[in-house]
Amino acid sequence: QSQTMTMSPHDFDPTRAEVRQQRVAHRLASAIAHGRLQVVYQPEIDVQTRQVISLEALCRWHDEELGTVAPDEFIAVAEARGQIAPLGEYMLQRVLTDLPAVLRQWPSARVAVNVSGVELARADFAERVAEHIRAVDPRMAHHLELEVTESVFHHDVPTVRQHLLSLRELGLTVAIDDFGTGQSSLSRLHTLPFDKIKLDRLFVLEMQAPMVRAIIRGMAHLAQEFQRTLVVEGVETPEQQAQLLELGCPIQQGYLMQSPLPLAELLARKLG
Repeated sequence: QSQTMTMSPHDFDPTRAEVRQQRVAHRLASAIAHGRLQVVYQPEIDVQTRQVISLEALCRWHDEELGTVAPDEFIAVAEARGQIAPLGEYMLQRVLTDLPAVLRQWPSARVAVNVSGVELARADFAERVAEHIRAVDPRMAHHLELEVTESVFHHDVPTVRQHLLSLRELGLTVAIDDFGTGQSSLSRLHTLPFDKIKLDRLFVLEMQAPMVRAIIRGMAHLAQEFQRTLVVEGVETPEQQAQLLELGCPIQQGYLMQSPLPLAELLARKLG
């Protein structure tokens, strides 16, 4: 016989949560300093031409003491504890190191790095990114993309806008990630310079609803009208892929095409 467990307000222990955050922050600092964070890549693919359009760089962390720590947890800790800048720079440096191998296999592809609003609100953000690129090869800017989450709208939007404009002048492109959730709505699009919209996977999950299909079709027309790229995230079945093609969305990302993998494994797949 099963029992239903109910949690009282007293079951949440703020002290335990604080101790966990401190441990994660301490171990994360060590992982960044010693290069123990793994970078995996998930491609965005034009399913009509099979061309790899972009690779999204994602951070994964398995710690010898903490075990596997979810990205949502360690990124939140990094933002709260002032570690997001070193974490972001770690990812950028790893991507810049990997880019030559990426371009040998997919010469026209870009590699996307996720950037949080906390990073973009820093006064020196654009200059630090530019310094890292110049230190490797200024031409790499034309193969880099920044994926901006909806959290940017909680920060100083004029500062964020200026950073993005400066980096676009260098050749980087900007993607609005997880579009359609939280703050990233149509009414916000005009406030930031961008080249790509990534439609959140929730639209795929709800695609049987006529209104959702109409929204997806409308976003495809909007992107085409304004010469922007539309990518649909979270594609997991052939049926979803076919429906999205009918709605005018050939550029897709998801486990159906490819799960995130370390670069060496992804290169061995010979996608595209």
